[in-house]
Amino acid sequence: MKQLEKRAKEVILKQMEDLAEITTEQVMELIKPHFCPDYQKLAEQALRRQANNLIARYRDDKGVRKYFNYKDPWGTSKYVNVDKTDDVYALSAIEINLEKKLLGLSTSVKKIKKHKQEIIGQLSIENLISMAE
Repeated sequence: MKQLEKRAKEVILKQMEDLAEITTEQVMELIKPHFCPDYQKLAEQALRRQANNLIARYRDDKGVRKYFNYKDPWGTSKYVNVDKTDDVYALSAIEINLEKKLLGLSTSVKKIKKHKQEIIGQLSIENLISMAE
């Protein structure tokens, strides 16, 4: 599958920027005119996604993931059973990845809370103004 050309991607992102809400299906419709699928590669990607999902969903008896992904020093992506490995490099790499995800999620939560408070504040001000009228 060929990636979207830079210009097509820019046009699609610009269309998305002006919307308050969008569905995956709407974005798919925006992409369709620029999409030239490679069916063999798509099948390979689907298999890879299934394999990765199966590994990532494997849990211990407490419901905690057992396998986590990391890249070894040569850039090869691997999954490690954190309960059984003695590879300190792998455990450190996984820990760094999880900390980055946690930081990203925390930043996103702060952004959402801030915007929600702005909206609530605007609504409160609008209510006060309408009551005064």
